[in-house]
Amino acid sequence: MLRFLFVCLLSGVLLARPAQAQKYNVPLGPVPAGFSWQPLPASKAAALLPAGWYYRAAGEKGAPTYYLTKEEIGENNEFQTGLSLQVVRKAKAQTGRPAPEYAELLLLRTGFGAGQQQLEKTSVADGPFYKRSVRYRDAPPEAEPRIVYQLALANAKTDTLYLLTFESPEQDWAEAWKLGEVMVRELVLDARQ
Repeated sequence: MLRFLFVCLLSGVLLARPAQAQKYNVPLGPVPAGFSWQPLPASKAAALLPAGWYYRAAGEKGAPTYYLTKEEIGENNEFQTGLSLQVVRKAKAQTGRPAPEYAELLLLRTGFGAGQQQLEKTSVADGPFYKRSVRYRDAPPEAEPRIVYQLALANAKTDTLYLLTFESPEQDWAEAWKLGEVMVRELVLDARQ
């Protein structure tokens, strides 16, 4: 009986991964303390930006990338802690595969490279969206270890792929993820895009 309860409790803890819920086609809600809404105009989306963090948009209209980072972004879009969101419209035309299939292929190999250890992986369908996520530890020999959370949201209806990445140095992950989890969970997308 105790073993059964332990397994149920452990399953509940492992399966209860917040940061999976995103919002579609809804007005922006109240802003949590310490955040402000950051419009992502070319994608008709919005994300929460923690107070004191930086925002940058890059790329072209059909494939914009947004950065919401703790420190100013370097010349090559480098940062230590923060979120990036890449948007690929008409995925099949750009990648040769429909958005859901391309999302699966992208995350299939993620977390298995040299110096990487996969920590968590999920896959769910939510209306027209296929969500695949992976969290992994990246410890290359020439750099400090970091934790990376990637979420691929593929809109099968519009063939649009959203690739969201939140990362931080491993030593700062617990504190950084308190903000990152809210940013990921509260992301607002236009499902018609």
